[in-house]
Amino acid sequence: LTGERQTVSDPQTGEVLWAHETQQEYSAQGLANRLKPDGLPPVEWLTCGSGHLAGMKLGDRPLVEYTRDRLHREVQRRFGSDSLPDSYELTTTYTPGGQPEQQYLNHPQLNREYGYDEGGRLVRISGPQQTREYRYSEAGRLTGVHTTAANLDITLPYATDPAGNRLPDPEFYPESSSMVWADNRITEDMQYRYRYDRYGRLTEKTDRIPEGVIRMHDERTHRYDYDNQHRLVRYVRTQYGETQAEGRYIYDPTGRRVGKRVWKREPVHWSETRTELSARPYETWYGWEGDRLTTVQTQQRRVQTV
Repeated sequence: LTGERQTVSDPQTGEVLWAHETQQEYSAQGLANRLKPDGLPPVEWLTCGSGHLAGMKLGDRPLVEYTRDRLHREVQRRFGSDSLPDSYELTTTYTPGGQPEQQYLNHPQLNREYGYDEGGRLVRISGPQQTREYRYSEAGRLTGVHTTAANLDITLPYATDPAGNRLPDPEFYPESSSMVWADNRITEDMQYRYRYDRYGRLTEKTDRIPEGVIRMHDERTHRYDYDNQHRLVRYVRTQYGETQAEGRYIYDPTGRRVGKRVWKREPVHWSETRTELSARPYETWYGWEGDRLTTVQTQQRRVQTV
């Protein structure tokens, strides 16, 4: 793939709603080494002789450089140019088994050390300000997280059913341990009740108000519609018997989501309390380079991933 142009048009008027274009170049070894996004300087990937990534540039500006050991593992990462005040370095060491053991930044408050059990499972992440310890069941499922800091000492338990589905906190919901889910589909939890179609797709999610709780608001219901390829194409949120928001999703012929259009309930006029769905949708557009999402753009901003 050396270039791609994505265009979304209004099916009724033919108006172009969104267009995105990228151009790619490759090295003699067939590795991608240059990308030209819409409206941005080119992005260049620098590789070492083995083909592993050694650095990236945006135009003439260095973004990141990598140093690797004999096994081609990253041992140092430098962000930005040494002449810039916001540049920093990340140094990584590994256990004999190849797992990250320590990560040090030139900002010491972000340093991390990792600990593992005999089975290779992560059991501890510690830093200058906080430590987290992880506990597991014999089946390897996470059962609890213990967090300690200067003014914090808290343990969060995690319970699961035999199929591995997450259950509510057994301390507050002891009856949850006896729940059984038909077809392994959860029908309710602490927050919502769920409904599914015959394909197992979530079609409805409604707020759950526990018994004895004073009702301050009516339940919100979320509904989901899919196309014949099981892709989400419509979302509706209702409350007080009215539609509060509606979203529609657009895909290209390869199945990539390229657009989202959302109508929200808003005041008709600043001086009125009456509301209705917005006349014009809030739009989000997605640009791709092959199977890699590179651009997210709204009316207010654009986020580019390199």
